[in-house]
Amino acid sequence: MQLFREVGFLAATLLVIGNIIGIGIFTTSGLIATEVGNSPWLLGVWLIGGMLALIGAICYSVLAVRTPQAGGEYAFLYPSYGPLPAFLSGWASLIIGFSAPIAASALGLVIYQGPFLPDFVSRSTLLQKCLAALTIMFISWLLFWGLKFGNRLHGIITLFNLALTFGFASAVLWLAPTSENLEPIFTGNSAPVDPSSLGQAIVLVMFSYSGWNAAAYMAEEIRRPSRYIPGALLLGTGTVILAYLLMNLAYFGAVPLSQLQGELAVAEITAQTIFPTQASIFVTTLVLFSILSSITAMSIAGPRVYFAMSRNRLLPSWLSEIDEKRKIPMKSILFQAAVAISMVAIGTFREILLFAGVILMLFSTLTVSVLLRIPREKINSFQFWILYRLLPGIFVLINTTILINVAFGSPRETAAGFLTLMAGLPLYFFYRHQKTT
Repeated sequence: MQLFREVGFLAATLLVIGNIIGIGIFTTSGLIATEVGNSPWLLGVWLIGGMLALIGAICYSVLAVRTPQAGGEYAFLYPSYGPLPAFLSGWASLIIGFSAPIAASALGLVIYQGPFLPDFVSRSTLLQKCLAALTIMFISWLLFWGLKFGNRLHGIITLFNLALTFGFASAVLWLAPTSENLEPIFTGNSAPVDPSSLGQAIVLVMFSYSGWNAAAYMAEEIRRPSRYIPGALLLGTGTVILAYLLMNLAYFGAVPLSQLQGELAVAEITAQTIFPTQASIFVTTLVLFSILSSITAMSIAGPRVYFAMSRNRLLPSWLSEIDEKRKIPMKSILFQAAVAISMVAIGTFREILLFAGVILMLFSTLTVSVLLRIPREKINSFQFWILYRLLPGIFVLINTTILINVAFGSPRETAAGFLTLMAGLPLYFFYRHQKTT
C-alpha cells in the first residue's frame, strides 16, 4: 500500500495553483461586496486572505518536510494530537475540504453556462444539479487513465487557465475607467464594517484560497520532497495571490460597486461591460478552464487523504488499494466523486461556501498549531523562532479571531459544519474498535 514518488516540481506547483483557482474568484467577490460594502476592505480582505494562505503554505512546508507522507492535515495531526482529531480532519476533508468545493465548483459552472443552455434547463434546479453531477463524473473518469496522464492533463488545463486569467484581468484594467470606480472604494466613504461581516468576508475569501496546501496531500508522491514541496506551495500560492488581486481590481474597476453587490456572475457582468459582443464566449471559456483545473486538482489531491486513513485502518481497507498499472488509488477517487455528487443537492451556493470555509479554517489552524508544540531540538535559533513560533502564532491567532466572529455572525452555517464533523464520530469509533479487535 505504497504510492509512487513520480510527481515533479512543475506538476506539484500547478496542482497548488489549480487547486486554488476555481469558481470562487468568479463568484465570491459580489458576496464579499455585500458583507463589507464600499470600503478598502473590499480589496483588503483578499490581501489578508492571501497573506494568511502564504503563511499557512510556509507552515505546511515545514510540516511536510518533517512528515513526507500522504494525507495532508491527517498525516500531520496524527502524531501530535492522536487519531481522533486526525480522523475528524480527514472526515472534514472528505465532506467539506474536497467534496463541498467540487460540488460548489460544478454548480457554479452550470450557473455560468446558463446563457448557452435551453431555457427549460436554466429554469430547472434539478436539471442544473444533474449537469453538475455529470461534470464530476466525467473528470473522475479522465483521472482513471493514470497518474502521469492525470498530472499532464491537469498541467495543460492549468497553464491555459493562468494565461486566460491574467489576460482577462489585464485587458479589463487597460480598457476600464478604473480611477472613476476604484476611487470611492479606496477612500472608504461608507460606514465602518461590522466585525462579524468582515469575518464572514474573510471566510469566503479563504474558501477561494483553499487549496494552498495541495502539495502537502501528495507529499508521499513528490520527488525530492524537502525542496519541491516548499517551492511548489510558495510559488503556487504567490502566483494565485497576484491573480486574485488583479481580478478584483478588474471587477471593481470596470463596474460600479452597486451593480456587483450580491451577484454571483461578477466576471460575466464585468465582461459584458468591457467586451459586450464577446463577453459570453470569453467568460464561459475562462470559467470552464478554471472549473476543469480546480475539480481535476481536488480529485487528484483529496483521495490521498482517504488512502492514508484507510492505511491506518480508520476507513474501509479497499480505499487504500492502489492500481499498480495506473499508480493511483482508483477506489478513493471514485468514493470522493460519489460524495461530491451527493453534496450537489444540499443547498445554495453561498451556504456551501460558508459551510465549507469555517471548517477548513478550523483544521488548517489546528494543523499549523502542531508547529507550536514542537521543541527546539537541533533547529537553528533564528529558523526556530520564525518557522516554529512567530509565523504559526500569527496564523493561529488571526484565524481563531476570525472563527469566533463567524461563529456568532453565521451560527446556522457554523452549526451545520460542526454537526457534519460530529456525524463522523460513529464511523471513527466503529473503525477504532475494529482496529483494536
